[in-house]
Amino acid sequence: MAGQHEFPALFTIEGSNRHEIILVNPGHDLEELRKTMESLAESSPNCHEWGQKFRSKDVKETVGEIKVKWASEGRDKQLFPKETILTEDNCEPVLRMMAVGVGKDVFDIKLERSEPEKAKK
Repeated sequence: MAGQHEFPALFTIEGSNRHEIILVNPGHDLEELRKTMESLAESSPNCHEWGQKFRSKDVKETVGEIKVKWASEGRDKQLFPKETILTEDNCEPVLRMMAVGVGKDVFDIKLERSEPEKAKK
């Protein structure tokens, strides 16, 4: 979309110190964000998980739920939510709000692991 500029945003992987910074455009859809985050979660040294090198190559991590944890600075804590689950319907408005407060708000993602076919049997 014209007039929409990329902004940096931090994403963290739920329940860990794993993280990375990505460039986000408010025109991105939810699937684009998921794919970018999945790729970085797999390749970034900041997202490296201890023991990851011993894990089967067949195990894949996919991004499930994406939440935005809102910074409380400058917002009424009694009215403004602490977090919002990102959906197809609210993706663009949420990203636009994040763009205004560059660097304050954070994506928190939940990774889901797929098991190899052999382990399922």
